[in-house]
Amino acid sequence: MDTSQALTRSGATDYQAAAAYLSSLKSSVGRRAMAVALRKAARMLGHADINTVNWATLNAANVSALISNIRGEQGQTLAPASVALVLAGLRGVARAAWRRGTIDTETYERIRDVKAKGGSRVIAGRDVDAGERAALINACIADDSPAGYRDTALIAMLIATGMRRAEVASLKLSSVQLADESAKVTLIGKGDKQRTAYLRSGAYKALRDWLAMRGETPGALFCVINKAGTMAPERSMSTTAIHLILKKRVGESGIADMTAHDLRRTFVGEMLDAGADVSTIAAIVGHASVTTTARYDRRGERAKEAAAGFISVPYKGRK
Repeated sequence: MDTSQALTRSGATDYQAAAAYLSSLKSSVGRRAMAVALRKAARMLGHADINTVNWATLNAANVSALISNIRGEQGQTLAPASVALVLAGLRGVARAAWRRGTIDTETYERIRDVKAKGGSRVIAGRDVDAGERAALINACIADDSPAGYRDTALIAMLIATGMRRAEVASLKLSSVQLADESAKVTLIGKGDKQRTAYLRSGAYKALRDWLAMRGETPGALFCVINKAGTMAPERSMSTTAIHLILKKRVGESGIADMTAHDLRRTFVGEMLDAGADVSTIAAIVGHASVTTTARYDRRGERAKEAAAGFISVPYKGRK
């Protein structure tokens, strides 16, 4: 079905519904991800920009057709999670258009009922073993500047809690409560949901040392530090800055490339290995569903890998 020709049934016009929907999202990371998803939809509709699409012409039939036919920039089939994200974006745009009075209630409800095809993929990324984590921390410790103290505490927090980059970036000094040998961190995760993380042992000590360096000025917990080593507590770090810090420290440590999400993946995997209840882990890392948490379980892959050794193939190589 030619989806670029499917958006022709409504006489209404609304070129700003996508922008209205994106502006309603509270997380900057969520806005960026959804903007990318909506650009994919716009491209399938023959547009280079989401603001040139007449979103008032969305209906269940053309949304379903778009989801069934959507491809990546190189024409590749998208993973189920990517397709689901596009569908979620189209539903959000339809809701914005409905609120703006450019889509009627029945059309909006039918769009909400559109389903994406099922399926799953192995979660991208890798596990970061204990030796690599130690090398990463040691690379930060070797830097005796304020940035070294900050980065030690920041990476220790990622390792110890499995927080998302955006969650760490949004932390304020007031988010932390120190106690004897432990710290409680209150954060706002996806969907504006508040939860608590706990730091002990090395992570607690790294945070304590950073706070002693940072001082008690209100503002960002992990603040911007300029090249001269001057701290700016009033300025929060961006998620991009955290990504670049990790990239820098990874290079200094000599370990293979990794991301903050790899540390999150490792945290969940190790908690599952240790026998922690999946519901508890989901609550710790802010997963809305235990199904998402279970996808990080690497024990099943280990069992499959071991089972592969049970089968003997009678081939000894060529002479």
